[in-house]
Order: sequence, then structure tokens, then C-alpha cells
Amino acid sequence: MRMHREMIKRYTTHLTSGIGVTEEDPMANLSNFDRDILSMAAEAKRDGNLDWLRLSLDALVANPAGRIKLFADYVYPFSEEELRRLFAYAFLKIWPDEEISSLGSEADLKFVAMTDEEWADIVDPEDMF
Repeated sequence: MRMHREMIKRYTTHLTSGIGVTEEDPMANLSNFDRDILSMAAEAKRDGNLDWLRLSLDALVANPAGRIKLFADYVYPFSEEELRRLFAYAFLKIWPDEEISSLGSEADLKFVAMTDEEWADIVDPEDMF
């Protein structure tokens, strides 16, 4: 399934460029990201994209190889593993009753560049899969 990469990055930027990364060692205490996580979830919900964010975070955590770094910013030099830990923490903070997929059982998402208009055209049709 094609996923609007820039839309998901707009949301994850709350984590990768927010208040949490200003800590001396951001990854030492992931609760430093709690406000950023709530802000990310609120924006996605307001935009009607909370389910897309859930699906994307799940897929990136379950299978980060080579693609999770697409969502890193330059404020802090996140490694792939650090991003995976942070996104997993955010996922479980927003959806505490959900389980993260295991490798191979996640949605087959391809994060591609597209405009909001292109996303709107494909968000419902079956050709998305």
C-alpha cells in the first residue's frame, strides 16, 4: 500500500524535532517525549489521520530496515534503533491496548512522496493496495 510519506513525517516531526530532543540525552528517558507524542496524536486526530499514523508507526517499528531513517530530522542524530524505540514508545503511549505487529505481519506500506491532493485521491479506493 502506498503511504503519504510527507504526511507521516509531519506527524513524526513532533517527536524528532520537538521538546523531547532538547534534553541532554533524549533517549535516556523516553517520557521526555510524552508531550510531543500527545501533540502528534492530537494533530493526526484533528486531521482525520490517526488511523493512518497508527498503521504507519506499527509498520515502521515492526520492520524499520532501511526506511525508518526517512523520518529522522537533524536536531538529534537518531540511529535506526533509537527511532524504532521512540516510535514503539509513542505507539504504545497512544494505543496502550494495541500490540505492535511482529516482523512480517505488519502492513506492507511503501512510504512515497506525494501531494496532499494525490493522497486524497487514493485514500479510499481499493487501488491503494
